[in-house]
Amino acid sequence: MSKKFFFYLKEYLSFNNIKASLTIFFYSLLKQNTKYPKYLVSFETKIAKYFGSKYALTFSNGTTACASLLYAVGLKKNSKIIISKLTFPSVISSILRIGAIPIYLDFDKDLQIKKNFNQNIILEAEFILITHAYGLPQDYNIIKSIKNINQNLIMIEDISHAQGAISNNKYVGNEGLGSFMSMQGDKAISAGEGGMVFTNSQKIYDKLIYLSHLNRKIQNTKNYSNLLSTIGFLGKGRMNPLGAITALNDLKNLKNRNKLFAEKIKFIHHKLSDLESLYFPKISNYQNIGGFHYGIPFFCDSEIILKKLQNEFKIVKYNWPILDMSESFCDPDKFIELVYKDQIESIDVFGKSNDLRDQLYFFDLKQIKNLNVNHINDKIISIKKNEN
Repeated sequence: MSKKFFFYLKEYLSFNNIKASLTIFFYSLLKQNTKYPKYLVSFETKIAKYFGSKYALTFSNGTTACASLLYAVGLKKNSKIIISKLTFPSVISSILRIGAIPIYLDFDKDLQIKKNFNQNIILEAEFILITHAYGLPQDYNIIKSIKNINQNLIMIEDISHAQGAISNNKYVGNEGLGSFMSMQGDKAISAGEGGMVFTNSQKIYDKLIYLSHLNRKIQNTKNYSNLLSTIGFLGKGRMNPLGAITALNDLKNLKNRNKLFAEKIKFIHHKLSDLESLYFPKISNYQNIGGFHYGIPFFCDSEIILKKLQNEFKIVKYNWPILDMSESFCDPDKFIELVYKDQIESIDVFGKSNDLRDQLYFFDLKQIKNLNVNHINDKIISIKKNEN
């Protein structure tokens, strides 16, 4: 049998995975698999404490968590919200459905918001959504400089791809009024399908409950708030509680997972840093990165170098649609028109961006996970051997 088979056997038949599976079976048998059983509430308490947040609330997925948080912080029709061009598509559509206007900011080869932004744009905006992309936290100093221009900006964060990453000496997700993340199956913390919102504001927490969590009791508050939770203003947004069991298992393993990936990423960066036409985003401290969804990012403008990498590694092309280049994803009114059209014409949102996104590629994360450092080194030696 192949080594790969035994690797999967070791990973998926571990004691913790078997324990989680049996726990899911047990709670399913007892019909404690819906609404808000004690183990779900316990998970929310544990993950809030882990990330240094006062409150954590589970959701059916990251998009639902995002949309609920956007409403809770006060985003409304014609509000202007600053986002990066690397913002996930469903986050952008959530903004547009509210009727808010996204203002797209450029990013550099370090995946940071470009510093040469237009200050008038910052002054006109009311909100900012910070995306910590591909395991790399946004530079706290850049965020601080934006906030210094407009101190009234309400900030939220998307930490879906950077779970456990550190910025400003704390886990990402604690700089603004709230943060959200996906717990979809490929994320570092997986509930199969699920989402999470973190906040230190009881007001925001209570509002999230009565907006999206049917019949969940709000503690230490007036009775009318609990009555409001029976309405479901934004529909039913709660997560299947069984997902909390696997998510808790991943939470316990998060530091170890992040450490192992960080070591491999540092090794790849070091070994390939001298390869012509290849650029890795700068990382000042590899201990501060974490989450690592999708892949290890790099920029390459040489077809020859790219081909050599592809001969040894599975290389994934950046594939998020370039929504910022479509009028329908910049103007909320045109977006709604598009939603209600009987027949949607072809919109070229996967074409060339004519910016850095055309050069953005990834080492496939699943392959890197399955390779040890020696195997990675062998592949890199092969690339270097054929460099000339």
